Amino acid sequence: MAATLALLSLTAAGCSSTREQAAKFTQGGNRAFTAKGLRVNATNRSVKVLERTLVTDANGTAAVVVLRNTSGRALADVPIAIAVQTAQHKVVWRNDAPGLEPGLTHAALLAPGQTVTWVNDQITPSAGKPATVKARVGAGDAAPNGAQAVRIELGAAHLEGDPASGVTAIARATNASDVAQKNLVIAAVARKGGRVVAAGRSIVPLLKAHGHAQFQVFFIGDPRGAALSFDAQPSTLR
Repeated sequence: MAATLALLSLTAAGCSSTREQAAKFTQGGNRAFTAKGLRVNATNRSVKVLERTLVTDANGTAAVVVLRNTSGRALADVPIAIAVQTAQHKVVWRNDAPGLEPGLTHAALLAPGQTVTWVNDQITPSAGKPATVKARVGAGDAAPNGAQAVRIELGAAHLEGDPASGVTAIARATNASDVAQKNLVIAAVARKGGRVVAAGRSIVPLLKAHGHAQFQVFFIGDPRGAALSFDAQPSTLR
C-alpha cells in the first residue's frame, strides 16, 4: 500500500547506513534469501514500467522503478531485473548475483491496476559513474486468493539526522489484516518538483497480525524539504 506523507520535523541524530542495515539482515541467515541469481528471460507485457531513475551520493546508489499492473489479476513475487549503466551505456551492475535478498530482485505483490514503487538501494557498480538504469519485469506468479485483503497502513513520518551522518525517515507501519508479515520491505522515495532526489528502504522482520511496528528508512540522496512517498507491499500473502 502506498502513502504520500508531508515532512513533519528534522532533528539531529546519528544513524547507520542502508548497507549496514542490509548486512545485519544478511548475517541473520534468513531463509527468504534467494540461492540462485535472478534471470528474466521473457518480459511481462501486463506490467508497465512507468519510471526508472537512479540516485547517487557518497553512501551509494539507489534505483527507483515504478510499475503498474495493467492486467485484471493480482501478481505475486514479480521479478525485476535491472542493469545500471554509465553515460557511455556500459553496464556496471546488475541485480543478478546469487544470494540477494528477495526485495532487491522481486516485487512482492502487484494488485490489478495498481501502481507500485520498488527501490533497490544496494547497488555497487564495478567501475564508472552510474547514469541510467534499465528494468525488465518478468511473469511472476498468480497471487493466492485473498492476497489483496492483506493491507499495510503507514503513519506520518519525520526525518532525523543530517547529510554528514545520514538522513533517515521514521514512521509506523500497521498490519490491518489477520496475516502476520515477515521481512516486510518498505520503499521510500523523496521528490522535489516531481524529480526523485532521494530513495531508500526499510525491512521490518516481523509485523504481527493487527500489530504495528516503527520502521526507519535509510536514504541515498537528501530527502530534506522534499515530499515523501512510501510503498509497503505485503510480503506474506496467506
